[in-house]
Amino acid sequence: MTPQKWTSFLLAALLIFTSSASFAQADRTFKRNTAAVLFASLGGAILGLSTLSFYGSPEEHTDNISLGALVGFVAGVGYVVYDSSRPATPSYEYSQNLGWDQKNRRASATVAKALPLVNFGFEF
Repeated sequence: MTPQKWTSFLLAALLIFTSSASFAQADRTFKRNTAAVLFASLGGAILGLSTLSFYGSPEEHTDNISLGALVGFVAGVGYVVYDSSRPATPSYEYSQNLGWDQKNRRASATVAKALPLVNFGFEF
């Protein structure tokens, strides 16, 4: 297989697998998935850029940046596919285990405040 056909095959496979899985869950949005892939690619490119300082002539090894971005992209897509394929836990499951209904659970979450760790008082 030529590199162009291999790239087209890989891209088509990624689109097929991610499109069906990413829209299956309501809490996993397209924006969140895209951000995860972009940040992983950016992180990979930064790691590839950081390797240039180990070479005597770094201008000959600038392909490390694109290779790092590619590895980050693949890792980001892998994370999105994994995250999308997991079943989401329903939010009402925890309230049923505690014997609360959803309305009381929300009310207790908004009204309850954490106790302060340190108290300061000033008197004159």
